Amino acid sequence: MSFVALPSGITLSSPAQIADAVAAASQVGLPVFELSTGDRAEGEAFFDAVRAVLPLDPPLQRNRSWDALADSLWEGIRLLDPDTVLITWPDAWQFQAANPKDYAIAATILGDLTESLRDPVSTAGRPKAVSVFLGTP
Repeated sequence: MSFVALPSGITLSSPAQIADAVAAASQVGLPVFELSTGDRAEGEAFFDAVRAVLPLDPPLQRNRSWDALADSLWEGIRLLDPDTVLITWPDAWQFQAANPKDYAIAATILGDLTESLRDPVSTAGRPKAVSVFLGTP
């Protein structure tokens, strides 16, 4: 199977599409991070999911500031060696259905991450292609 470049940005995806993206990324050794909020649907669940699997710099100790989460996540991903990263959130649709407000904030953070890390100026000449697959039913 030849590797097809992952789309940079947010992609709403079925479970099969997420599995295909994970398989393709894994085949060529790209980092794959899978978020899961389970049956929890509050901002704290998203913070916990991010803290559990994604690189953060500096590490977050609290779940109070969405801005601090966004900054820490940005720097953590920026410091990774590979220039392409896959983040999946298969149960995103459940979180969205239960808490649209916090989902909108979380999705905005992930979308902003994909856009800002593409910028060679803000990444000191080391842009990243960040692909985020958000699960749909």
